[in-house]
Amino acid sequence: MAIVDPPIRSPHDDAEVDALLARAAAGDRDAFVAFYDATAPHVYAVLLALTDPASAERTLHAAHVEAWQRTRERGAPPCPGREWMSVIARRHAPAAH
Repeated sequence: MAIVDPPIRSPHDDAEVDALLARAAAGDRDAFVAFYDATAPHVYAVLLALTDPASAERTLHAAHVEAWQRTRERGAPPCPGREWMSVIARRHAPAAH
């Protein structure tokens, strides 16, 4: 019998991330900070697959700024928060290196 490490899991499950995003859409800045903390590692990993580390870092912040603005203007998106952030990040990503 082989011992297998459990999969690495985010400290927040998708439902928690989506709830944070809904609270952020209602103007809760602390919820958006928690949303950023919960989604940033995943979004950064997506961006690293598309560009260099310095560009990924800049793009990570730009994508989250757009997310904050969009949630304040339109409310929470109709799809999962992590998925939504990945789409925004890909749109902001500079050309691959």
